[in-house]
Amino acid sequence: MYGFDYDLLHALAAVVQEGSFDGAAHKLNITQSAVSQRIKHLEEREGAIVIVRGRPCRPTELGQELYKHAQQVQLLEHQFRRAVAKTSDQHGNQAVTIRIAVNTDSLSTWFPAVVQRAYEKLLVQLDIVADDQEHTNDKLTSGFALAAITSSEVPIQGFRRTTLGQMEYVAVATPEFVGKYFSNGITPDTIADAPLMTFDRKDTLPQEWLLSVMGQNVAANGHYMPSFGGYLECCLNGCGWGMMPKSTVVGHIKAGRLVELKPEAPILVPLHWQASTQSSEILRQLGVIVMEQAKVDLLRA
Repeated sequence: MYGFDYDLLHALAAVVQEGSFDGAAHKLNITQSAVSQRIKHLEEREGAIVIVRGRPCRPTELGQELYKHAQQVQLLEHQFRRAVAKTSDQHGNQAVTIRIAVNTDSLSTWFPAVVQRAYEKLLVQLDIVADDQEHTNDKLTSGFALAAITSSEVPIQGFRRTTLGQMEYVAVATPEFVGKYFSNGITPDTIADAPLMTFDRKDTLPQEWLLSVMGQNVAANGHYMPSFGGYLECCLNGCGWGMMPKSTVVGHIKAGRLVELKPEAPILVPLHWQASTQSSEILRQLGVIVMEQAKVDLLRA
């Protein structure tokens, strides 16, 4: 049996977070050769590969477990430093980084307030991995993140799930777009001719909306726009119709720049906070901040 060499684990964590040995070297303020040597020593101690070299570098299953341990240790160290600073009337000014997965629409609406509060209250910097809310769970099961905003109703072993609320989505387009494509109503035929804005190939919201209002699956095609700002701008300039968080388009609807295709037919997407059950007090406090902000900005589930 042997104890962990945390210089080696910190090097592993940096490679995983940055995706490259060069990025890890910059993060740790050491040479790339030094990072390579530390990873080599770690693999020799463990008797197995911990990093799959590539673009980006990825942890092996063992590397994922070691990375999760390194993250937990960093959080505990941060918690300890803050406690010591309080008892000695000193100022603990060294921030800790927590990697979490957050869906893009939350990042573009209510989650920036969490980022601000997490730094001001906890001295926590967030390393945010963006993905569709239906797929952020993958970042937890892979060990890539300690917590996630997710729409999945399925709890993950080793993580605690807390319901945050719901995001309300509405189908919108410009009045001119509606007049051009939907003058005879919204039907499978008119939908087939009207360009649709889709965020990416994981985005199922348009199909969910079509199924809810038509009672059947309807083919729809158009543009892929993996940018929240670009997606909204394309809806505003008439490139297509799309699904937007209602809170972000209320002003445009009131001003007549956009209209709802089917008023009173929103899609409600539940959001949950999933965090490791082996979390530190710092991660627990981050979860409290997330839940408090969600109560302000999300609909109650």
